[in-house]
Amino acid sequence: MVKKNEGCAFGDLTSTGVKCPQCRKGILDPARGRFGPVYKCTTKGCTFWLDARPTGKKCTFVRDDGKRCGALRVEGTKTIPTRCSDRSCPNRHPHKLHQPT
Repeated sequence: MVKKNEGCAFGDLTSTGVKCPQCRKGILDPARGRFGPVYKCTTKGCTFWLDARPTGKKCTFVRDDGKRCGALRVEGTKTIPTRCSDRSCPNRHPHKLHQPT
């Protein structure tokens, strides 16, 4: 069941249903941020938040050390459909990745 976030100024935004990757207990729900909606964990004491709506999928980008990123993917813009939520991941800006010709 998807509920609306009534305590938020962005009441028309619905719950994402995505589990928090930090505490693994709460759900990422929209909240009022300084520059628009943010998505933060509902668990008391957890400080995890994202500035874009999470999709629930994990980033599959393989880093230089051979490990997968594994961070949540978030909705992007019109030209970038989804991107990684980890700011250190090169897939955060997929349009800047080297494309094989």
